[in-house]
Amino acid sequence: MPTTRDDTLMHTDILPVKCPNCGEAQNTLDGATDPLSPAARIGCMVCNYVFGADEYRAALAARQREFETLRIGDL
Repeated sequence: MPTTRDDTLMHTDILPVKCPNCGEAQNTLDGATDPLSPAARIGCMVCNYVFGADEYRAALAARQREFETLRIGDL
């Protein structure tokens, strides 16, 4: 995988976000290589729900906060 500045997945903490429809955290990325770009379509791999851009950003921020609080003993 290239490590150039354009490779946004190398520079962004991307975590799968929970689907508000089915609760699974298995996402698809269509239309872009950067999930935060306006052209990106983030969906649920399980039920095909498509996140709105703001909805995805809010879910990603919540998921990042959730992972920040984890400790090895919690796993």
